[in-house]
Amino acid sequence: MINAPELNELLVANNCLHAISIQLNMDEVTYDLFLSISTSEKIGAEIVRIRFIDVSEFASRDFGGGLTQLMHMSVNKLDSGFDKMRYEFSELEDKKLSFYFASFSVD
Repeated sequence: MINAPELNELLVANNCLHAISIQLNMDEVTYDLFLSISTSEKIGAEIVRIRFIDVSEFASRDFGGGLTQLMHMSVNKLDSGFDKMRYEFSELEDKKLSFYFASFSVD
């Protein structure tokens, strides 16, 4: 398992979006967001898959119309006191994607 600073290093190195999906976690009755990213859009590029667990306040804008790159993605640990919102994800350059989440895992 990696920590938030290591996750931020992965996010900076991999800005090419391959897939994004949100699925209902029936056990917890919450939503999980799955993000597949890589360093390049080329076939054979290694894809990093990240699962963001218990996502809330999801917002997106300006997706599609060609290759979507997520530049300057960042995860910040929150000191809000809310158990379910322990981290904030944001794409800083164009504000294309943001959400809160409780935990994460990397495949």
